[in-house]
Order: sequence, then C-alpha cells, then structure tokens
Amino acid sequence: MRTNARYPNFVAFIGTGVIVGGIVGGLISTLSDNPATTFSENSALGYMVVTFAFLGAILGALAGVIADIVITRRDR
Repeated sequence: MRTNARYPNFVAFIGTGVIVGGIVGGLISTLSDNPATTFSENSALGYMVVTFAFLGAILGALAGVIADIVITRRDR
C-alpha cells in the first residue's frame, strides 16, 4: 500500500524568495556608500528591491524544484 507523497509548496518557496530578495536589495541599496547620481535615492532603492525580489523568486523556484526532485527520488 502506497501512502500519499508530500510535495513542496512552490508558491511558498517563490514567496519566501521574493521577500528575502526584496529585503536584501533594500539593505544593499540603503547601506551602500555610493551615492545615486542618475536616479534619486528612492528610485535606486525601488530598482534594487524589485531586481533582487525577482532574483529571489527565481532562486526560490529553483529551490522548490530541487526539493521536489529530492522528495520524489526518496519516495521511490
């Protein structure tokens, strides 16, 4: 008899990646000593948060896929 396999929640992985990436981008922009010359400080902060949130979403999705592969192999 086979039991129901548990699978990772991809939305949770991607959401966590977005949040962590946004925080990292905000910290990098805020703690940077290099002043923004082309954009205002707030615009630079926004661009950094959005860029790192996008990268975090990609890394979160990748982590979810890897977790799914590991769980699927273990259940065989």
